[in-house]
Amino acid sequence: MMLWLFVIGFVASVFGAMVGLSGGFIMAPVLRLFFGFSPAAAAGTSLALVIANGASSSTSYLLQRRVHIRTGWMVAIGGIPGSILGAIAVKHAPPRVFDWLFAVFLLLVSADIVANRRPRAENLAGTVMTRPAAALAMGFAVGFVSSLFGVGGGVILVPSLLYFTALPAHAISATSQFAILLTSPVGFITHAIQHDIAWKYAITLAVAGLLGGPVGAKLSARLKSRPLMLSVAAALTIAAIAMVFRHIIG
Repeated sequence: MMLWLFVIGFVASVFGAMVGLSGGFIMAPVLRLFFGFSPAAAAGTSLALVIANGASSSTSYLLQRRVHIRTGWMVAIGGIPGSILGAIAVKHAPPRVFDWLFAVFLLLVSADIVANRRPRAENLAGTVMTRPAAALAMGFAVGFVSSLFGVGGGVILVPSLLYFTALPAHAISATSQFAILLTSPVGFITHAIQHDIAWKYAITLAVAGLLGGPVGAKLSARLKSRPLMLSVAAALTIAAIAMVFRHIIG
């Protein structure tokens, strides 16, 4: 069981680092569907992978000089209160409501992947047009979603960086991972205080995230990941349907 958890976590962290969404968007529904975790436990435990994935991939991206550090820090400042509120909210969320909301969230992630959106200004020098207030608001949303679902919040941050900044393509996933690394530990600590963490699973996922992050960071600069991402989108769509269907037939 733990071996399968490690393998899934590693694959999730590779994909997450490649697209800047963190591996939690795959791991959290797996914990909920196949390991029987409660909503809070799935979210909290999944953040172990998100943090490790963000740490290892961000290190690679920083060495590659692909991170826009100022934007990452502005987003992180706004993400701190959002992370705390998200962890508290999921603790009190009924499982049925959580699963329906999570299913909608997964479908939005899938749609974003299928859309395959790219920055309009890949040749710009990377001057950021985001205002501080907008970055803080963006960070709050990222932190809340990250702790609520245990996914990292990149599904909000990547499109936001795409549409509201002039960051070049190579900097968006890198900056997203960096910002997620700064915000997700706050949610993880809040979940830990609430006793939401399954530590044996969290440690396994952390190791998988540390190993998978650098692999995804390197592949993001070398491979055309379109077919792989479409496969991930299909898997997330199936997971969303399964999370709803379990309540329909239950």
